[in-house]
Amino acid sequence: MQKFSAEKSVQLLNIADAGDRNERSPMPVFMGHHELPAKWRGGVYAIGNFDGLHIGHQALIEKTFEVAAEMSCRPAILTFDPHPRELFDASAIQFRLSTSLQKARDLAKLGTGFCVNQNFDLDFAALTPVEFVEEVLRKSLSASHVIVGTDFRFGCRQAGDTEILKELCAQQGIGISVIDQIRFGGEVVSSSLIRDLLGNGEMSSAAKLLGRPWTVLVSPAFTDGETSFDFSDYTKLREGEYTVRIDGISCCATLVSIEERKQILLPSREWSPNSSDNLIVEFVS
Repeated sequence: MQKFSAEKSVQLLNIADAGDRNERSPMPVFMGHHELPAKWRGGVYAIGNFDGLHIGHQALIEKTFEVAAEMSCRPAILTFDPHPRELFDASAIQFRLSTSLQKARDLAKLGTGFCVNQNFDLDFAALTPVEFVEEVLRKSLSASHVIVGTDFRFGCRQAGDTEILKELCAQQGIGISVIDQIRFGGEVVSSSLIRDLLGNGEMSSAAKLLGRPWTVLVSPAFTDGETSFDFSDYTKLREGEYTVRIDGISCCATLVSIEERKQILLPSREWSPNSSDNLIVEFVS
């Protein structure tokens, strides 16, 4: 694995094994397309929001690995933060399945070469489809090939679709693959469907679409001697009892609302944290 340095980059270290691509090496995360050093340009990019990194996202990334191997290029991710919906929709609170930190961690588990985490602000949202391909994909990233899903939209007011992307990439000498949506049980796998399942407390069904239990990275809070986890930044869940694993330890926990838009998870009294750092919380059922 090549070393790198960049002022606004983040390294995620010692990520768990995910197959023979993985070597417990750092995954570079570059904060914006302008921050990508020249020596990292020319990769094969999976492009998307990847909220939750479900089995549909994983299939798209697997295709990225295949194309990158064929072209002898690095596999890479271009993703966006915050989620575009959060920029324009004030009601999008309790929307995300994962935070940016956790998304980068999960991508690293898959063995992804590197990630460009693009700040999705008003300036970036104003790029036309032509500007996105010319300025971002060609000039900043020097992308050799891009992989997107059939529902991919881009550019100001989502003016670009996959057909427009094919035309623009061809003009810039960039290869492109469009991946069909994955279906499970007759339904298209999507982050929206998973949010609905979690909102109904259907954790086992959501796990099938995610390829694993729904997992969050969250730090414990300590109030009046009680431990709790604040879930207000995540998709809204059904209140009630859950079986969870916290830092690998199974226990029961109760999800309650303490304010209109504030949900907290209260582990059973027999569980206690070893630290105040971020912990992995898995919803088993």
